[in-house]
Amino acid sequence: MFFSGDPTTRKRVDLGGRSSKERDRQKLLEQTRLERNRRLWLRQQNSAALKIQKYLRGRKVVEVERAKVREQFYKNYGKHCHHVDRHCFGPDSEFLRQLIFFVNAWNMNDFSVLVETCRFIQHFVRESGDVVELFAGTDYLSNHSLVVYRLKRLSFACIQAIHHNRNQLKDQLLMTGEEPSASTTILLQALVLILDPKLPWACKTVGYLLQRNVFSLFREVILTAKENINANGSFGKVSALEHVLACMISHVGQSPCICTNVDPQWSFSFQILTIPFLWKKFPYLKEVFASRSLTQYYTNQMALCVQNHANVLPTDMLNEFPGYACILGNILETTGAALSQPDYSFEMALDLAAVTTFLLEALPPIKSSSRESSTVGEDDMIIGDESVEIVLDDNLQQQITNAIDSRFLVQLTNVLFGGISTAHGSHNEGPDDKEVAAVAAACAFLHVTFNTLPLERIMTVLAYRTELVPVLWNFMKRCHQNQKWSSLPERFSYLLGDAPGWLLPLSVFCPVYKHMLMIVDNEEFYEQEKPLSLKDVRCLIVILRQALWQILWVNPSAHPSSGKFISNTSGHKKHPVEAIQSRVGTVASELLSQLQDWNNRRQFTPPSDFHADGVNDYFISQAVTEGTKAHDILKQAPFLIPFTSRVKIFTSQLASVRHRQEAHGVFTRNRFRIRRDHILEDAYNQMSALSEEDLRGLIRVTFVNEFGVEEAGIDGGGIFKDFMENITRAAFDVQYGLFKETADHLLYPNPGSGMIHEQHLQFFHFLGSLLAKHYKEDISGLELYFVIVNNEYGEQTEEELLPGGKNIRVTNENVITFIHLVSNHRLNFQIRQQSTHFLRGFQQLMRKEWIDMFNEHELQLLISGSLDSLDVDDLRQNTNYAGGYHGEHYVIDMFWEVLKSFSLENQKKFLKFVTGCSRGPLLGFKYLEPLFCIQRAAGSASEEALDRLPTSATCMNLLKLPPYGSKEQLETKLLYAINADAGFDLS
Repeated sequence: MFFSGDPTTRKRVDLGGRSSKERDRQKLLEQTRLERNRRLWLRQQNSAALKIQKYLRGRKVVEVERAKVREQFYKNYGKHCHHVDRHCFGPDSEFLRQLIFFVNAWNMNDFSVLVETCRFIQHFVRESGDVVELFAGTDYLSNHSLVVYRLKRLSFACIQAIHHNRNQLKDQLLMTGEEPSASTTILLQALVLILDPKLPWACKTVGYLLQRNVFSLFREVILTAKENINANGSFGKVSALEHVLACMISHVGQSPCICTNVDPQWSFSFQILTIPFLWKKFPYLKEVFASRSLTQYYTNQMALCVQNHANVLPTDMLNEFPGYACILGNILETTGAALSQPDYSFEMALDLAAVTTFLLEALPPIKSSSRESSTVGEDDMIIGDESVEIVLDDNLQQQITNAIDSRFLVQLTNVLFGGISTAHGSHNEGPDDKEVAAVAAACAFLHVTFNTLPLERIMTVLAYRTELVPVLWNFMKRCHQNQKWSSLPERFSYLLGDAPGWLLPLSVFCPVYKHMLMIVDNEEFYEQEKPLSLKDVRCLIVILRQALWQILWVNPSAHPSSGKFISNTSGHKKHPVEAIQSRVGTVASELLSQLQDWNNRRQFTPPSDFHADGVNDYFISQAVTEGTKAHDILKQAPFLIPFTSRVKIFTSQLASVRHRQEAHGVFTRNRFRIRRDHILEDAYNQMSALSEEDLRGLIRVTFVNEFGVEEAGIDGGGIFKDFMENITRAAFDVQYGLFKETADHLLYPNPGSGMIHEQHLQFFHFLGSLLAKHYKEDISGLELYFVIVNNEYGEQTEEELLPGGKNIRVTNENVITFIHLVSNHRLNFQIRQQSTHFLRGFQQLMRKEWIDMFNEHELQLLISGSLDSLDVDDLRQNTNYAGGYHGEHYVIDMFWEVLKSFSLENQKKFLKFVTGCSRGPLLGFKYLEPLFCIQRAAGSASEEALDRLPTSATCMNLLKLPPYGSKEQLETKLLYAINADAGFDLS
């Protein structure tokens, strides 16, 4: 560029290093690309427009042709089919060819023609009784292709006509065949004739209809008709629509069926079975569906969808009727009868368990009247980032819970576990594939059931009427002994990821076995070694301890409190291992704690068997700090930590608190004047206002004698020791009125303490504060020993807390052990709960305004039950049986005769003996929770066994009745038991 004389002109410099030619080239390429895309879009637009125009022109042409054919049809056969005879339906006639070409469900004239056509079909079939000859003439083989084509189109046209006009015809949709003049009845009855499975074209016709997704059309028809079923349905009679559905589902899956497979989303399973309370509308269809072959076919179809995580459930229902809940209720209602059939196979049971597990897991928890409300988080379904509460219809909940009854649970477990040996000789090898599949299916189903249904309906049945516990224990024991746990997760289809093999079996075994331990007595557990031998219990403790330590410490859940998560109401729900780990952590902790209680009563295994192997100095240092894993384990499963380690942790916690308080100068010195003859009142009046920090500080006491003069002496700790001994002696003296004692001289809070002391509750609180105060100086100076003072009728006696305890001095080293033993004595052997606290707890659950509706006599009736005579018949109707007894057992018959012959007084004593209350529920025994149960007492019908008395477990409303040989013997033993006044000696 030459100089132009303009000094403002500057040469443009591209800092990117590109020349102007390159910039122009890039711009040109971009413009070319945009122009090419614009031309492509225009071509696509023009092509689409041409197709639409062609389609519209084609439709117009077709409509014109249909109109022509329709006019010709009217000319030949009459607008109302006045010129139709039986020959019009033969292969040589144009009648059906023209009809299926022009018929349009939206055209009311065509609808009328279709109805008249179906009327003629029924008429001519009734005349001759030969459907095949009506449509094919005398030579079906030669004409079968034409006949099948016509009947497929005619059948679909009938269904389309009903579906399109369903709102106008909703009063007719569920009519029976006894309403021959109704349009829908005529159309449906003709379909029943055409779709008869015995006819040669039935398979191809049904297959064609399935490909056209007719079940989705039937679904909309049924949902339209459901509001009118009560008004227009005929009880005990089969509707025409029900007959059509029965023909179709009876054909599918039958040999020699050649129907093509259809998308499961449009199948009977997911279009019709998802209709709420289907069997109430179609009881005959229920009978057809319950046959073994059909149940097997459709259950297997649903199981395949579950395994493939297919999203096939419709979403056209209200939130209270979700598809997964409706299909579950309908399936369960029919499978009970099928399970009882001897030819119900193991594979069918696996499919059923898989389907019900998948559907149950999608449900929100179903509560019973005796169950506390769950938190909102457990009842929520999470979809994306929004939370939508699922509330099932009450009747739908009832359908599901009623179906999973004792009979269903027993039959399902029997089929799954049939043939699996529980013999001890099979422990030398691991489980085979069939056993793994059975255990996996049963445990997955029951795990989800426990999370969904009320447990009181399930546990007793599983514990005493199935082989669940022995089968699961045999399985777990062999896996443990043969180190087969690691091979199980890949064979447990329910679990995802690398979950440990013991996780799923323990989630079911623990709560059921724990339930059994609540009922067995000492003789059964220790002597008869039931339900497991003590050797097996020791092995179980090891398995539980290792599993619990793995869950809580080695591999804890990322979110231990995570609840149910449903990504989609109809999609496959993931099975988070964390949620199952959380449950197993809870139930395993509870079971181990219960087994430790049994071991404390009578030791059958060393206490160290409950201790985890990994408790080290690092764990102890972590356990001191709140919010750590170790601290959480200390709260949930303290038995995993040896006692000496817990002493270290507790000492560290005390030292930490003391150090913090001393560093901030919190401790203060308080001095009090106490009258010896009013020690408890003076101490309460002066010390009850002290803060928590002041109570932890030094307290100095000066005693005042009966003349009001201070006693000599300076409190350096000794006077305070004397004060503590005297105040506890005074407080626990039965003469003071805060406590009473049993016949065994054990103390318990006096229910009438409020009548003696106006501030009795405050006294209890104050005593607790004093007993919790720890001496921080050299404890050996207090001259304490491992003994405890008891008051017996005003006389003091000493009881050793350890053998030779009166010679074992309490020191700083063993003070924690001393405190533990004193606490164990006071809290485990002496009831500390005060009766008036009952009211506070009562009003937490029962609102005050509810109680105010009743006077004191009515309130007693509400709490204690009816004063009327015992309704033995009502009790018998609401009784469960276990241990081999059943309603028709000869011992049971004798028992009810004996009970009915008792006087009112003895009947009340019997009720007291079994339930702990001599009065029955006001509204009948069906409201007794749990229901009254009669269990056969352990042992055979030997003379020794028959000499035993009946026993009871009042917490379970359970009567353990030996199998007496005569009514007289039963009456004698029962009367003796209920009149013995043995308390819990017969529990």
